[in-house]
Amino acid sequence: MMNILSIEVSLEALENKCKVHDWYYNYSDDHRKWSRGFDRYREINAILDGLGHSREAIEVHNKYAPERFKRPLDSKYY
Repeated sequence: MMNILSIEVSLEALENKCKVHDWYYNYSDDHRKWSRGFDRYREINAILDGLGHSREAIEVHNKYAPERFKRPLDSKYY
């Protein structure tokens, strides 16, 4: 299990994580791959939270996310 508190919070860290993330981990039949993908997506979300879901952070996320995983730039939820 990862430690969310030890995650580097920067746009560069977000970009690095999004670049290598397996966006389709949820479809894996291998539980280890699913767990790894789930943990990595939690890290991405923790960085987004740490950056306050800024427009720049969402743009970095959306640059690498497949269409179905893109986030709206303006939302009342973040």
